[in-house]
Amino acid sequence: MATVTIGGRSYEVEVRGDTVVVDGHEFAVTVARGDAYDTVTAGGAAWRVALPPEGERESGMTVEVDHRPFTLEWEGRLGGGPARRSAKPASARPAPAAGANAAGGVAAQLSGRVLRVAVAAGETVEAGQLLVVLEAMKMENEITAPRAGVVKDVPVGEGAQVSEGDTLVVLE
Repeated sequence: MATVTIGGRSYEVEVRGDTVVVDGHEFAVTVARGDAYDTVTAGGAAWRVALPPEGERESGMTVEVDHRPFTLEWEGRLGGGPARRSAKPASARPAPAAGANAAGGVAAQLSGRVLRVAVAAGETVEAGQLLVVLEAMKMENEITAPRAGVVKDVPVGEGAQVSEGDTLVVLE
């Protein structure tokens, strides 16, 4: 068992062959090796994962998941090979970037279901404040404000299914 931290969020992770247990939830995982990246499939979702060279894989390394960099740290033993270390809790994403669908939009960085909307139009928010909680692969992913501002619009509601890139909140 190991504690894995990605984007400031920690998870308890254990690798059991082709199964990975993340915070008590089991996921069947497959890895398809490629030249520039590997394709990791877990719980029916697939990600492109690029790892540092074999000799440079250690806690604190940077991995790319779907072309986004993440710092991956861990304490303890994960089990399995180093290539599996990067992909298990990849659904955890850093603070979202502005969405392509609206000026000032905060976009979903993964597909999932909206569990909770923590803000409403007209509210003032601080950088890093919780905006929305998305569920993907039975894990909760907190979407936070990339900057301080006023919530102009919240075009999603609880229970909504969203795709990567969909606008969740619009900030002014």
